[in-house]
Amino acid sequence: MSTLHNYVNSIRIIDGHEHLATPQIRQRENHDLFSLLHYLDSDFYSAGMPAGALGRQSRRSAEEKAALFIEYWHKAKNTTYARMFRTAMEDLHGLTEWTVQGLLETNEKVCAATKDPNWYEHVMVQKSGIDLAFTLIQTTNLEYDRFRPIMFMDFTFKLRTLKDIAAVERMSGVTVHSLRHYLDAVDALLHKYVQEGMVATKLGHAYWRSLSSGKPTFYEAELAFNRLLGCKLEESLSQAETLALQDYLIHFIIQRSTAYGLPIQIHTGHHEVSVSSNGNTITNSNVELLIPLLLEYSDAKFVLLHSGYPYHLPYLSIVKNFPNVYADMTWVYVISPTAAKQIMHQFVEMVPMSKIQGFGGDYNHIEGTYAHQKLARKIVADVLTEKVADGALDESEARVFADRIFRDNLIDIYQLKGLEEKG
Repeated sequence: MSTLHNYVNSIRIIDGHEHLATPQIRQRENHDLFSLLHYLDSDFYSAGMPAGALGRQSRRSAEEKAALFIEYWHKAKNTTYARMFRTAMEDLHGLTEWTVQGLLETNEKVCAATKDPNWYEHVMVQKSGIDLAFTLIQTTNLEYDRFRPIMFMDFTFKLRTLKDIAAVERMSGVTVHSLRHYLDAVDALLHKYVQEGMVATKLGHAYWRSLSSGKPTFYEAELAFNRLLGCKLEESLSQAETLALQDYLIHFIIQRSTAYGLPIQIHTGHHEVSVSSNGNTITNSNVELLIPLLLEYSDAKFVLLHSGYPYHLPYLSIVKNFPNVYADMTWVYVISPTAAKQIMHQFVEMVPMSKIQGFGGDYNHIEGTYAHQKLARKIVADVLTEKVADGALDESEARVFADRIFRDNLIDIYQLKGLEEKG
């Protein structure tokens, strides 16, 4: 192993994007091995497994789940999602036999780890070298010092029924009788989340509509909002009927996030099958659709997630040229290590190193984060070793690059305090 690989492996990471349940939630929900199939289950679905067949709501016994798992494991074990699951189970839980009996024995170990109050510290801090992680689980009450919340804001603009408005009204404590009242409610929520430690807002609307946003007037948005107010509780408006309202609120959330000094993370590119609600219409996630918003809000900080893959070529041009846009490698390494390596090579060549967010595990279980960071460190170290060999960087510059993308940039972008010293 090269000195650069050793150096990259020693960096204390700040993890820019996760969906990790807190230790308390994991214990309360009694997560077992079959609760840790995030991402791998997407490949199982793609290979033909019925959705939810191995989920926590399934009535199958552990033995039945293990047998079904093995059936689809043999159909999908070539993918990187499967490789990550293998790494996690073998490294952390000692799985050696990929059989029904081997899975059942490992399931007992996973259940024991779930009950272990030190499991997160062991895996995240000691094994993964992660000091802090941003997690999106729709609460700011994380009860774990190494987590910071990011909140999805889609629920504030995906308005189809009176119940959607009432939910925001209830959470914000602001009574809503008009669109202006509703804007006050959304702003009150943002202020509340900031007070509770939120480090960024998240827009995930590419999963259920296009990233393209028009520029409707207040009057146009108000017409749609007033129609909603006139609905009965069970009545709903269509996507087309609420589009102007959605677009207006997207602009408002960007404006208010910027006023609070919050970066705005936006999903771009590839869809996760288990959560996609638009039939995996990948064209809705094309990063080029965001250009009008990026041009309009030059004072905002946009973190465009997932390197836009498979739209990574225009993505590279956008993050190179826009001062208000930050590059991000969340999820990319496990989608395709080959693509991740190519993208990282081009980041080195094209994008100022201060603008790159190098790791976000994007998993809902800590075992997946462990496996992902192990792969990410190797890919980045491989790329930097090649760049040094080619003369594009010297070794000291390569080390600075690695420090920046895995740690220092996140401290700067998200204005984190008390983490300036490494380790």
